[in-house]
Amino acid sequence: MIMFAQRNGFSALELREGKEWSVTVDMSSAERWKASQLFELAGLDILDIGSNVCFKGRDTDYSMVEHFKKVARLAHDLKAHGVRVFLGNFNDRRDNEVPEISYEYMIASIRQACDYAAFLQVQVWIETHNEFATGKLLRKLLDDVNRANCAVIYDIIHPIEADESPADTIAHLGEECALVHMKDGVPFKDPMKIDWEYKKVGEGAIPIAEIISLLNQAGYRGYYSLEWETKWRKELQITGMEPEVIFPDYVNYMNALSV
Repeated sequence: MIMFAQRNGFSALELREGKEWSVTVDMSSAERWKASQLFELAGLDILDIGSNVCFKGRDTDYSMVEHFKKVARLAHDLKAHGVRVFLGNFNDRRDNEVPEISYEYMIASIRQACDYAAFLQVQVWIETHNEFATGKLLRKLLDDVNRANCAVIYDIIHPIEADESPADTIAHLGEECALVHMKDGVPFKDPMKIDWEYKKVGEGAIPIAEIISLLNQAGYRGYYSLEWETKWRKELQITGMEPEVIFPDYVNYMNALSV
């Protein structure tokens, strides 16, 4: 992974937490130190630990907070800046029923996570996703959480899926945008589908150049992280969509935009 990132011109990485991924909360102190040293020697910054923590404003939040604490400790040990979390219910269709969310319960859970993470000098990064995909809703939530270490990962496709323009998303999020997830796509033909069909970056309907321009105007100086979901997206599990092809193309595409 480190050699692949270096070879393709990346200067930072996000690490997914879990037994099937590169890092896990079960790593020993020695394993954490070794991993941290490998990235540091390679000159690669660890942006965040991508957790599977999802606060839903229900009783399951208790176990999520407990797992978050373990991931936050891992982030601290690996010198990552934040822990990615989700909110709400994963759903890809407008005609599906989803459980109700207790907003106040959710706010309390996020505050617990932020307070624990602050002790470790780690941030909580909420991804624009599910019922909280738009900048408008996340602006209110961030204000209600009222924690300095709570910020947002702006996944550029999900607010558009929720019918919010990039200009509105960025205007609402402002300085709370800690990281940008890059991807591209087009709407599925089925009007009940909430999510879009993913395409190579630059070959879909997402106005990427406009988004980058708006972020520059808003003062964003962070990373643009390509999120390539081969494991979950069937349209990416075909010839020509392999990471070995896509990642170098992405670097070239982004470099061309910055000229």
